[in-house]
Amino acid sequence: MGAFAMPPGRSRGMLAAALLTVTAGCGGSGDAVQQRAAATTPAGRVDLGVVAVTARIGRDLEQSAGVVLDADRGLVLTTAHGVWGARSLKVSTGIAVLHGRIVARDACDDIAVLETQPRLPGLVSVRPSADGTMLTGRPIVAARRRSGLPSRGPELLTQRVTVKPGAARALLRGMRGRRTMRLEGALPAAASGAPLLGADGRLAGMAQIVQRRGKIVRAALPWDAIGTRMRELKPGGRAQYVGWRRHYGCSEALHRYAAARHAGYRRGDAQLNAPVPATRLPGTEDVDR
Repeated sequence: MGAFAMPPGRSRGMLAAALLTVTAGCGGSGDAVQQRAAATTPAGRVDLGVVAVTARIGRDLEQSAGVVLDADRGLVLTTAHGVWGARSLKVSTGIAVLHGRIVARDACDDIAVLETQPRLPGLVSVRPSADGTMLTGRPIVAARRRSGLPSRGPELLTQRVTVKPGAARALLRGMRGRRTMRLEGALPAAASGAPLLGADGRLAGMAQIVQRRGKIVRAALPWDAIGTRMRELKPGGRAQYVGWRRHYGCSEALHRYAAARHAGYRRGDAQLNAPVPATRLPGTEDVDR
């Protein structure tokens, strides 16, 4: 996949200024994901809050993007359809390649929370937008990594996108997506889960992208909708989070999508994946096996 095009001249300067003002802090509140005091991120270190996700689904590797919500807990926000049925997960950061596991999913709003293993010092939580909204007409930047594969490198890619007024069409038949907005920009499917950063460099929302019937469908989920879901999460048994069970009413849409997209997909794989044994070191396995 090629790098995103960078706007020239003044746009480039505005984009750089936005990205350099990203601040550290947790992306939510509540018992499971608590808001933390923000500290300014060192200039140029926004790459420590943006990750690439590689999911083994069936016999395929699915590439998507994500953003660090809680650096202390190693929690990453991404899209549910990008990891639905994953038998293993790799999370590529600006520092290293880590194992990941799913700790919560919302099938209707297409949200998933991953936990990185091991916990890695040096990651940065991207702070949410101050007003919690993603208004149309504001500058928005999507940020992602080129690939979750260690051999491809962890470089950060950015692109200007546009959020249009009005609700977006449902990503998949059977998925509600009532809070999503229309997203315009040449983002590929691998950018699904990419954080959408406003002019202040804060997290304004998340890109949701699916490829179906040869077409790319793009939507933007604003932070106020994501934050609402984060506040519902509470620690549960088996080191998982609970609070989104009612949103599994849309799981059939994700089952159909994964089965059509990935050879060897099994419904039984769409369970919350087990923790990775401590004896397995991140980056040492053959991900194409």
